[in-house]
Amino acid sequence: MAKLRWGILSTAAIAKRAFVPGVRNGTEGVVAAVGSRTLEAAQAFATDLQIPAAHGSYEALLADPGIDAVYIGLPNSMHLEWTVKAAQAGKHVLCEKPLARTLADARVMKAACDNAGVILMEAFMYRHHPQHTIVRALLDAGAVGDVAYVRAAFNYVMSGPRLENRDHRIRPDMEGGGLMDVGCYAVNAARLAFGVEPEEVVAFQRMSDKFEVDMSFAGILRFPGGRLAIIDGGFESMGSQFYEIAGTSASVRVEKAYLPGPGQATVRVSRASGDEYIYSSGFDQYAGEADHFAHAVRAQHLASPAEDGLAQTAVIEALYESVATGRSVRVAKV
Repeated sequence: MAKLRWGILSTAAIAKRAFVPGVRNGTEGVVAAVGSRTLEAAQAFATDLQIPAAHGSYEALLADPGIDAVYIGLPNSMHLEWTVKAAQAGKHVLCEKPLARTLADARVMKAACDNAGVILMEAFMYRHHPQHTIVRALLDAGAVGDVAYVRAAFNYVMSGPRLENRDHRIRPDMEGGGLMDVGCYAVNAARLAFGVEPEEVVAFQRMSDKFEVDMSFAGILRFPGGRLAIIDGGFESMGSQFYEIAGTSASVRVEKAYLPGPGQATVRVSRASGDEYIYSSGFDQYAGEADHFAHAVRAQHLASPAEDGLAQTAVIEALYESVATGRSVRVAKV
């Protein structure tokens, strides 16, 4: 079967250092073209990564008959426009997380893809790492018992050029902020762990007067049956990128949940009798993501662990509404 032909929409660092190598480490796709706002930038990217075609505009990339799908690594504020345009051009869309800040925008994106008969997938690459398959097997086998709550976090300290140059992650006009950049991973991990959607949320944030975005964000998600998830994410603390699932029999903790690196990954199971460590081999989760997307295109529908992003966006929107109103907020059903 022919491999999926990828077009890279933008020359963002994540595309260069992670996604393009991921496609090449997989088995189901090839990188056929790249598009940027200038031909010079596209050609430089193509030369560095040995990509056959370079286009001097996003529109030109979408008009290229030699690509089947696009990877959108643009700032958050541009996801809506270019997902819709890609769908209208008949291209399948893998859009970087988070898909959108509002459910209304996410619905427009999904409708455009549905109307065009193309696949839309939100790019939570971490879901495709085998360490999470281990966790799911433990949960399904009842190893944790009745799950009471989940704790999940993703934080790092933003400094240097990112702060000095007003990186898009800290620009309100580009829909930046701690929740949108990394806190969304914690939300996603909680949803993945419970396997259902939260019903209600309450949230708090620490805003930057200078950058006018949330630098730290924390929230509580209430799931069916009164089960809880505690999530946080942002740019002001070091090191945490974990999730932990606690139940009546044991707890399961994934320490490097979202960026485990190329080496062996570890899942810790803690019981009253002591700790057990389960290891998974190193794996390129971007390769897993790209291959999963190619399978979805061929099957013409998404399969677990992927999702289209609507339910995730509903939670993000509710969290921001809770901050704005100072009260708990019901999560819209999708």
